[in-house]
Amino acid sequence: MGNRLRSLMRIVVRLGTVVAGIAALVLVIAWMSGSFHEKIAPGQVPYEYRSAEGVDTVPVTLLPMTEYVDAVGTIQPRRKMDIASKVLATILEVTVSPGDPVQKGQLLVRLDDREIQAQLRELEAARLGVESDLRVRQRDFERYQKMYSEKVVTKEEFDRVQGLYEVSQARLKQTDEQINRVRVMLSYTQITAPADGIVADRYADPGDLAAPGKPLLSLHNPRELELHANVRESQATKIRIGQKLAVHIDALSRDLEGTVREIVPQAEAASRSVLVKVALPPDQLDGLYLGMFGRLSIPVGETNYVVVDAATIEQVGQLDLVDVVVEQDSRQVLKRRFIRTGKRFGDKVEVLSGLRVGERVVKRS
Repeated sequence: MGNRLRSLMRIVVRLGTVVAGIAALVLVIAWMSGSFHEKIAPGQVPYEYRSAEGVDTVPVTLLPMTEYVDAVGTIQPRRKMDIASKVLATILEVTVSPGDPVQKGQLLVRLDDREIQAQLRELEAARLGVESDLRVRQRDFERYQKMYSEKVVTKEEFDRVQGLYEVSQARLKQTDEQINRVRVMLSYTQITAPADGIVADRYADPGDLAAPGKPLLSLHNPRELELHANVRESQATKIRIGQKLAVHIDALSRDLEGTVREIVPQAEAASRSVLVKVALPPDQLDGLYLGMFGRLSIPVGETNYVVVDAATIEQVGQLDLVDVVVEQDSRQVLKRRFIRTGKRFGDKVEVLSGLRVGERVVKRS
């Protein structure tokens, strides 16, 4: 009997604990749902807008900007000088390498001149014989001329001696011309720089055979560089000779102002582009090399952008917000508005949506 009573008491205690826990849970849920707080009457709660009086504001404006498109190009010399031999001879010496500065008249390449020197010696020796023969013919001519005037010899004899004298004169003249030609050829074995510049490339070495028309070296003036850009047909029509255009050199992060020197009057059929040559300022070419990549900025029109001061925009996370002056109940108040922004122009920011031209926004300190 006692054991049964104790078991019954334990069951009652457990049931009481469960009931108490359930009751406590119900009370917590009721408190969290606001059952013990005063209810707010249904309807809209009025929002208190801040007054715009005494607030520093700026207007939303239109900013006219010139639109540009880029044409890619390559740095090239205005004038490229290919140095070639005028005679067929073996190269004995090349005195310069790519990158070396040269001055006008400086020796660049020396060719083997032994064969030409031998020809010159032969001709000079032959000239001595021709000159000796001419002296003999001249004396005969002078003697026969005197005798002919005295009627001692016939006209036929005088004409024969005169003809021999004139032939000897012609032979001497011909020999002198041959000597001069060989001397000119001899001068061609010393190849010099035609102008001041820098060696851009070298195509030959000692021991190679130099032939007429075959380039040995390439020179250019480092102060006369250009950007050669292929410009689309529709954009090339907006460019004029002498026009100033912006040039950007990517490798040097440098901006230059070039002058359009030439527009090749022929479009490439494959790319539908026109070659435009833009001269670069000679005092800003330090560090530029032939073949460098550059961009030519071409103006193609003007666009009006809706902009606002950057100081009016508050960034909250990835959102851009501004306080706009609006009229509320016959008074000027501030209303917060989300906007979508675009490009930046100095202290101005493009507004893609959210504001209209003429609206005023608060400038933040």
